[in-house]
Amino acid sequence: MWQQCSLHISNAIQYVVEFAKRIDGFMELCQNDQIILLKAGCLEVLLLRMIRAFNPLNNTVLFEGKFGGVQMFKALGCDDLISAVFELGRTLCRLQLSDEELALFTAAVLFSPDRPWLTESKKMVSKLPLMKTICNLHLDKLEFFRLLHPETAMNFPPLYKEVFNSELQYSDPRES
Repeated sequence: MWQQCSLHISNAIQYVVEFAKRIDGFMELCQNDQIILLKAGCLEVLLLRMIRAFNPLNNTVLFEGKFGGVQMFKALGCDDLISAVFELGRTLCRLQLSDEELALFTAAVLFSPDRPWLTESKKMVSKLPLMKTICNLHLDKLEFFRLLHPETAMNFPPLYKEVFNSELQYSDPRES
């Protein structure tokens, strides 16, 4: 099951990269900052995109052509993570975001200037006035997705490993 999920996520990462390239100003950042933003925000963006495949009426998500609930993902061995993902799905679906609102929210999450090791964060700050408010409303909901099970990462596709097994340490910007 981890292998199947990692393959689906790897395919979705390519979408995230293409989405980021279309955000005004993203390509103007230095390559290092682009990589940091993608690695640090990729899972958050994928979780936001998940709401398009989530059915809040029966608490299921579309996976491999069929809708499955929490039970379908039991084989992953991380019930707490799966429960949190499904809870986020329900919470985000209640917002009933339009495609445009979801795109703005996604850009705000991805374009967060408080990521560690950014060199051109001032460029990003100048682009965020409207989106920053939206991002802060959901920051707490997205934080817990930053922890993965490193012992299961051995068989993941290379792109998945590159994005999710980086050396980045996530700190809470509110603590500084």
